[in-house]
Amino acid sequence: MPKTVAIVGGGITGIVAALSASTNGDTVHLFERTDFLGGKIDEWIRPHGREQSIPTGPDAFLARRPEVTELAISLGLEDKLISPSAGSARIYRDGRLHPLPPSVLGVPASADLGDTGLISAEGAARASLDLDARDDRPDGDESVGAMVRRRLGDEVHEYLVDPLLGGINAGDSDRLSVVSGVPQLDVLRKKHSSLMTAAAQTLAAAPSNPGPVFQSIDGGLNRLIDAAEAELERRTNVSVHLSTSAELDRGTDSAWSVSNIEVDEVILTTPAGVTADLVRAIAPAAADELAAIDYSSVALTILVLPPNTIDLDPSISGVLVPRLCGLHVTAVSFASHKWPELAPDGSQILRVSVGRRTDERWSQLRDDEVVQLIRNDLSEIFETIIPDGPSLLTRWMQSLPQYDVGHADRVQAIDHATRHLDGLVLTGAWRSGLGLPACVASGRAATAKTT
Repeated sequence: MPKTVAIVGGGITGIVAALSASTNGDTVHLFERTDFLGGKIDEWIRPHGREQSIPTGPDAFLARRPEVTELAISLGLEDKLISPSAGSARIYRDGRLHPLPPSVLGVPASADLGDTGLISAEGAARASLDLDARDDRPDGDESVGAMVRRRLGDEVHEYLVDPLLGGINAGDSDRLSVVSGVPQLDVLRKKHSSLMTAAAQTLAAAPSNPGPVFQSIDGGLNRLIDAAEAELERRTNVSVHLSTSAELDRGTDSAWSVSNIEVDEVILTTPAGVTADLVRAIAPAAADELAAIDYSSVALTILVLPPNTIDLDPSISGVLVPRLCGLHVTAVSFASHKWPELAPDGSQILRVSVGRRTDERWSQLRDDEVVQLIRNDLSEIFETIIPDGPSLLTRWMQSLPQYDVGHADRVQAIDHATRHLDGLVLTGAWRSGLGLPACVASGRAATAKTT
């Protein structure tokens, strides 16, 4: 029987849930408190001869998971899928940019770490002990920091693993759950007691021609949102309510009311804190668990520099900055290297990230002060003067959920506390992970739970 479904949250998870539910024949009401759909998928339209769309949120998705590619194809965007022109990262340490050794999310596949210069001889020797150390894997969850420091030493953790993970979730890897936060590393841990051996086996088993790691949409990921929004508008069984803060009430006979609209089922795709507020009156224990999920804040700044300001090989896509370096900048993405079509005039377009869970020094500063700190850091990293020029700073406050050790138990407790509320599904990045593929998957899974 077709149902009436309310979906709260107009990010990619909510959009996919709306597409999936309406495809099933349900009547859908999609509520979004801002005046646009897409959530963190946003852009800066910079007029420069012709308009340039520069992402202020994610600029690509992991192509080795199929979910976003499948979504793009279903929306008629198959011929718009593109891959970055540059894909080689560097890590900054001691005034130099170092290539990454062969690794799986920073876990090296060999004890031969001296070639890159990133890890000292002493650090490499310490890491090599992992190959023959006894099996000391704990039965349950542990933090990434605990696992990597125990097996490979502090230096590999601080200058290789942590910078890579920090660039993903701006978190603290000494608190980050292996099980919930980085399942790829949990796979390594289960594969072999030696992380190096497991990484080497993983790389050896990889296909010789695996295809692109990342992809995007020609014109930016906002084109994916535009296509999805157009499809929702075309469907007569979908109503999109923008600039609407949803209010959730439990009606009679197992019905629900969202902002005075009666529905059979409700899917909440909102951040954990917002979800906690929505369900507190009907599931206080779940609300407490949701409110306890921590989030980190970041600022992403777009800088447009004159051609050749920074002398860097165009095959290099970005630079990661370890926290022990003491700088404000955590990552630098060379958008004009990855997507040359953004800069037909040869200008260098950088997307620079500031902030992590352990560093919010920037958050109380004015935008111009943060941008100046970034210019100073870039001058140090690249040993050149970074001139003033066009820039845009976007603050993503409390935007990245943190998956602490025991996160899976917390999610299980939330599910237990809401098990009696038929027709209510709680999902979102707080539950199933960061990254567009995970968000698309959670949107689809949410509608499957209501059938």
